[in-house]
Amino acid sequence: MIRILYMSDLHLEMESWRLPVPGWPAFLARHRVFAAHPARGPLLDGFAGVDLVVLAGDIHNGFRGVVYADQVARFFAAPVAMVAGNHEFYRHDTATLLPALRAAQAKTAGRVRFLENDVATYEIHGRRLHVLGCTLWTDYALHGTPEESMRHAGARMNDHVFIQSNGAPFTPADALARHRQSRAWLRAEISALRGADPGAAILVVTHHAPDAAFLGERTGVIAPAYASALLAEFSGVPPAAWIHGHTHYRHDSVAGGTRLVSAPRGYVAYEGEALAFRPGLLEI
Repeated sequence: MIRILYMSDLHLEMESWRLPVPGWPAFLARHRVFAAHPARGPLLDGFAGVDLVVLAGDIHNGFRGVVYADQVARFFAAPVAMVAGNHEFYRHDTATLLPALRAAQAKTAGRVRFLENDVATYEIHGRRLHVLGCTLWTDYALHGTPEESMRHAGARMNDHVFIQSNGAPFTPADALARHRQSRAWLRAEISALRGADPGAAILVVTHHAPDAAFLGERTGVIAPAYASALLAEFSGVPPAAWIHGHTHYRHDSVAGGTRLVSAPRGYVAYEGEALAFRPGLLEI
């Protein structure tokens, strides 16, 4: 078995050394108990035999998520595969941040792989694992009215206030174009890997959710900005597992032969349970 520790939506940009959160000083002090433990983020102790760590987006603004990922890789002595969430791009331009994320991962000596329409392949315990990753974004079609959902997202989602694309505001149309590119890439890549390497395991990692069943409280008119209905499209070539984030809804589900999981931490300053957060553990 390949043991994969997974988490998302850590929102380290919300952390500071002084937060008006009950138990915060004691929580930070516990990080110093464990050798090489990252100074920030959730507590990672108690997980033995981790083979791979997956970070499914919204770790930190900009390329600082890669810095955290490298600290996690060193702590577990295991590689990390990560994708960007929408918050990685806040106060950045997609045209410049994506190359910066790739440059940052190149400085980790292979400990971290940043994936945006990319595959990372690992040989673990004599098995080959292909990890396919992308932000994914959304098609806004969850309610069957994509144009209306795009207008609502454009007016309500901070993505379209705090993200730039080639010097202009990042629009719902930009998100849709990126979604279509990633969706087609995933479909083609999974099919190709199934044909070329049928004995390998395939894991998909995205930030946005692949089905409405995993929205949690992100329902109503805003739901199409969080998920797209993809599972039926991939039922012919189902990956072994699919890890996502974005919805702040923790679950461990099975659909169409695929294990679907999410372990989001949430906003530590506003969600009290975030201090008690523990990553998920998946075996493939």
